[in-house]
Amino acid sequence: MNRYERFRRFFVVAGWLYFCFMAYMLLHPRPPIPPIARFNFGYVHFCAFIVLGAIVGLARKKTSSYYWFGILFVWCAGSEFLQRYTGRNFELRDIIQNTLGVGVGLPIGAVLRTLLIKRLSGERKAGDKAETAETNG
Repeated sequence: MNRYERFRRFFVVAGWLYFCFMAYMLLHPRPPIPPIARFNFGYVHFCAFIVLGAIVGLARKKTSSYYWFGILFVWCAGSEFLQRYTGRNFELRDIIQNTLGVGVGLPIGAVLRTLLIKRLSGERKAGDKAETAETNG
């Protein structure tokens, strides 16, 4: 298993853990809200979904970002619809903020993923050259 695959697996596990945390926070009837978030709750939704999008962008294999955007959009909208059954209110504004967060986070994760792959493949090539020089020297 190469180094990138180990990083990818880490982000898969981190993504699932973060997804479970978000499910708790979004679907709990009275989630614990830090005092600073009470005033700017829209930003909290936006930023939370940026992080989710970035983690998914880093964890994905060669699957299209459009595919993952669709899946995450279903979660953005679905979590709001499910809030009706937990005693919380459905808000269209939250769906928009969540979707915008995913729309910003996925490209960030995709760029970071590309940079990570390039860096790790560059280190591997440099290591191969050093190894070859040692055997030839």
